[in-house]
Amino acid sequence: MNKSLGSSKLFRIIIPLLLIVVLIGVFSDWIIEWMWLDNLGYDQVFWTIKITQALLLISSLVIALLYVLPNMGKLGKKFSTMHFGQSPLAQLKLHEIDSKKIKTVFYGAGAAISVFFSLAFFMRWDTYFRFHWSEMFGQIDPIFGHDIGFYIFRLPFLELIQNSLTSLVFFITLGVIILYIYSGALSLQSIRSLSASKDVKKHIFINLGIWFLLLSWGYYLERYNLLYNSTGAVYGASYVDINIKLPVIWLLCGLTFLMGLFSFFQLYKDRLKWIIYAAAGTILIGVIGNGLLPGMVQQFIVQPSELQLEEPYIEHSIEQTRKAYALDKMKTQPYSAQPSEEMGWPTIEENEETIENIRLWDPRLLIQTYRQLQEIRLYYQFYNVDVDRYQTNEGYLQMMVAARELSEEMPEGSDTWVNRRLQYTHGYGLVMSPVAQEGSQGDPRLAIKDIPPVSDIGLEIDQPAIYYGEHNDDYKIVNTNIRELDYPQGDQNVYTNYQGTSGVPIGNIFSRLLFAWNFGDINILLTDYIKDDSKIIFWKRIQERVRNIAPFLRMEDDPYIVLDEGKLYWIQDAYTTSSNFPYAEPFNNSFNYIRNSVKVVVDAYNGSVEFYVSDENDPILNMYEDIFPNMFQPIDDMPGTLKQHVRYPIYYFKAQLDKYNKYHMTDPQVFYNNEDLWTRPNEKYGGRSIKMEPYYVLTKLPDQQELQYLLISPLTPNNRDNMIGWMAANSDYPNYGEVSVYQLPKDRLILGPAQIEARIDQDTEISRQLALWDQRGSRVIRGNLMVIPIEDSFIYVEPVFLIAEGVDIPQLQRVIATTGEKIAMQPTLWQSIEALYGKRDERIATAEIDTTTAPPEQPTANVTQDYSQLQTLWNEAQEALQDGNWEEFGRKMKEIEDQINK
Repeated sequence: MNKSLGSSKLFRIIIPLLLIVVLIGVFSDWIIEWMWLDNLGYDQVFWTIKITQALLLISSLVIALLYVLPNMGKLGKKFSTMHFGQSPLAQLKLHEIDSKKIKTVFYGAGAAISVFFSLAFFMRWDTYFRFHWSEMFGQIDPIFGHDIGFYIFRLPFLELIQNSLTSLVFFITLGVIILYIYSGALSLQSIRSLSASKDVKKHIFINLGIWFLLLSWGYYLERYNLLYNSTGAVYGASYVDINIKLPVIWLLCGLTFLMGLFSFFQLYKDRLKWIIYAAAGTILIGVIGNGLLPGMVQQFIVQPSELQLEEPYIEHSIEQTRKAYALDKMKTQPYSAQPSEEMGWPTIEENEETIENIRLWDPRLLIQTYRQLQEIRLYYQFYNVDVDRYQTNEGYLQMMVAARELSEEMPEGSDTWVNRRLQYTHGYGLVMSPVAQEGSQGDPRLAIKDIPPVSDIGLEIDQPAIYYGEHNDDYKIVNTNIRELDYPQGDQNVYTNYQGTSGVPIGNIFSRLLFAWNFGDINILLTDYIKDDSKIIFWKRIQERVRNIAPFLRMEDDPYIVLDEGKLYWIQDAYTTSSNFPYAEPFNNSFNYIRNSVKVVVDAYNGSVEFYVSDENDPILNMYEDIFPNMFQPIDDMPGTLKQHVRYPIYYFKAQLDKYNKYHMTDPQVFYNNEDLWTRPNEKYGGRSIKMEPYYVLTKLPDQQELQYLLISPLTPNNRDNMIGWMAANSDYPNYGEVSVYQLPKDRLILGPAQIEARIDQDTEISRQLALWDQRGSRVIRGNLMVIPIEDSFIYVEPVFLIAEGVDIPQLQRVIATTGEKIAMQPTLWQSIEALYGKRDERIATAEIDTTTAPPEQPTANVTQDYSQLQTLWNEAQEALQDGNWEEFGRKMKEIEDQINK
């Protein structure tokens, strides 16, 4: 007995302690989240979401308790006075236990069930936002005639209510029936009647009636899910769905509604068989109407005349998918694709800026070079290379840019708490190189480099410290009694104190206790380095930072660093999405509506976050602007110089490209037969064939005179390699967001990337040179093949990189340029172009040659390349490279180059 009392007391102590720990954990998270958002000026977001969550939790909990507790109270009262006879529950001897304790147990179970029910609403606050602040799309669905906003905003919350209530009532009803059966209070005598007291019958049939009515409501809502069906000829409701499944759903809706009425009628007159017959009819109709009948109609009626019967539904899918991905706003125009052999030097010179901005440096390889040449110290790291454009003292240039961030790994022997949290707090500066220029010995030309940053293009960095970046998310404490490492300088270090506005104050004991608990780090509490004005900075990774402010936005995978007026910023593209756009085919089994509605700018030093509206016509974003009125700013409020770095995002472009390849076919018959299905082309990389990624170019569109920063992708027919068109999205204001599709002539062959790769492979001279370089363990890698539109023609460019054995520094060795018919591989891009079109200083003389003059003298001798001599020079170059003798390596490579070009 004493042992039992001791266990009971221990239980009463442990449970409250566990509850206190959970509550402290939850509330500490909330307090820290509020402090962080308040520091950034977005406390409105915190309070709006938390108050909404609280109201949803309380209201749903009240509704659940109003239903569950009377059920539990009735069971508790019944069980406290029953002896159960031969029932298995008789062994529990519940009649010997105090009735109040039994009721307490049932009430406790009911309260737990209610809390679990209400958590579904607590977690789905965004679904409620969309329901309460719903917007109109101004577009009508073609089947039920509702505005698209009904499906995007209102239907998901209605389904949440229906599913949650139906599940709650089902489990309570099932539990009531099982307990009554096990207690012996309920048994089925025959199909006509139940053996139970009047109270038990009343209890059961009221619950059954509620459940059947909720099922009927579920079938009513299920009609709308036909618009997302993926089993027909197209995505969305098909002939069978509308003509077979929809009537069946109406029948099931009516039958379950009748079953609910019969259950309530059972309270006054015993007609159990009516419910059983209706249930049997519901099951029979469900099996036949949702399984056998649709299959038979599909096979014997639809398939023989599928195009004729499915044509209107195909038209619905085409129209709605094009709207969901903004394909209907794209411009389509012809592109003549004249043979580039005929282009000539006048055209080349008019487009010199385009050619000088053709990206030769492959980001997948350039990152290795940056890491080897510019990380400087072990505690810095380059994680990613981005592409952007800048006005420099050398003109308008497309640049490769990488931020030098703080590494997630500390140098060996220095990974102490003080170093990781207090001293090593930030990265420093960036590296920038023109996309088409190289320095000495095949390295990129570093226009901005080193620590402190050195620039030779007129772009200076006034504040190079990077506290917020793409990867390192360790929390840091700044303004402490120990100074932060700012940057290394020779054998010494330069130190600093953080002067930014970001960071949550941590100088008082309460804050230190709070963060020590939340981060599980007792050193925050014990260290003597923290002072009154110290701050803690956390959630430093750009995507996480933005997501914690705006969890309702979908993030682009890759934020990119921008240098603007001496400061460093990150630009993060954000999307509004939905999976509830009727008849619109999903992208990657995820959403079926997307807009790039927001550009987010994060200060790399201060950590401030600004949200700019890039699509003011998006109803989903308009809704969030109503909910958070001070959160979003017009894109015109973005500083003009920063606005020049906005890009059309790759993820959005790929989603549109994926859908356009199929949904450019607007004729139902062509669509049904997949007669004109397109795809992204293949390219060779690392010895294997992969899908070509979209890429940015600086060029002039056929109908424009100014350089435009475009995101483009060639297009090829499905399972074919010839090029059929190309898509271009404009990144420059005021034309930002304009997407054009240029369709190529179908009466002649336009070579696609894979065909160009094959022609390069077949060139004997190029193959021989590549084979020579690919010996002795060195690797030759051909970079991105770029298809560059120049006026009404294309030129194809592919860089060739060499990676020497034991030295992980890719070097730009050659540039291949081709018109399709002619191929040249030379040390530089311009040399390759001259090999295709003749030297610049010869073009006028060539044009002025009189046909009556004698032919030019032939060379007095033919210079042949001695393979063994080349092999010797190559071996000597490799030995110099492995010894780290860069000067000797450069001389040998120059000799090889001279020998090849003889």
